[in-house]
Amino acid sequence: MADLSTSYLGLKLKNPLIAASSPLTATLDNLKRCEDAGLGAVVLKSIFEEQIEAAGEKTADHGEAYSAHTDAYEFLREASKERHIDAYLALVEDAKQALDIPVIASINCRSNGKWIEYAKRFSAVGADAIELNHYVVATDVEVDGAEVEKEYLSLVKSARKALNLPLSLKMGPAFSSLANMLRRFDEAQIDGVVLFNRFYNPDINIDRMQMVPASMLSGKDEYTLSMRWAALMSPQVRYDICTSTGIWDGKTVIKQLLAGAKCVQLCSVLLKQGLSTVFKIESEIGQWMEENGYESIDEFRGKLSHEHADPMTWERVQYVKSILDADTRKE
Repeated sequence: MADLSTSYLGLKLKNPLIAASSPLTATLDNLKRCEDAGLGAVVLKSIFEEQIEAAGEKTADHGEAYSAHTDAYEFLREASKERHIDAYLALVEDAKQALDIPVIASINCRSNGKWIEYAKRFSAVGADAIELNHYVVATDVEVDGAEVEKEYLSLVKSARKALNLPLSLKMGPAFSSLANMLRRFDEAQIDGVVLFNRFYNPDINIDRMQMVPASMLSGKDEYTLSMRWAALMSPQVRYDICTSTGIWDGKTVIKQLLAGAKCVQLCSVLLKQGLSTVFKIESEIGQWMEENGYESIDEFRGKLSHEHADPMTWERVQYVKSILDADTRKE
């Protein structure tokens, strides 16, 4: 029988399938279902720094009788924030007691701030690792790309200095030199990177004449960007690469592993098709390994990465396509 075990952030996983941060990982009951379905690890639903701050402000603002008393206002605000943090701490602690698979806490942070203190507390209650979920929409025309990159690096360095736990960064691809940023994260001693975050995007309802959220579910053909960058960077960085977005079946997982990923995060497929699909994906991987004579994932992981395949196939895709198209026309 094929051995599907792997490692990620120094953690032993029975297979490379991780439940990404989503509503499926927001409650203890759902987390138990994720483990029962066969997932190798879970990333808890992200706690949002902005959400905590906004909740504190809202609670304090509702205490109108105390608005003239600065100390009381601050007390109400901080008490509300603590309730949110305590609820997440309880989820982390309960999950660690109830599950045998690794539990990764997730923090959606916007700047170097109090979230670092939150992360320290998550470590204290048993989280196996921390995933930073950072997203900057660079809409300020006065802020150049170097400033945005500096912010990311500052955040990672601050987290690395403050935390002893394994640390990963879930990030987007929007950098002028993504390869350079990924190498600089390596220099900052991060333990892993998740490629890529799929961010909320706006849409327009033309009947109601208003902005609405676009669908968050990924499509089955959206895996290629993360696969490409896993192939390009896995030979060049020390940390583990986990890929995400558009991963709906076992074949796609195999592609990501061949490109050099250590594991994958599943989200849309679980929300759309249910947790029963985990067994199907795992079976597809195992069957392919047996058919191709592989006893373990390490035997083929990275076999088609930039290091082992023709570099042009990853770097100059448009050029390669034009050659193939020309050859087809000749035939």
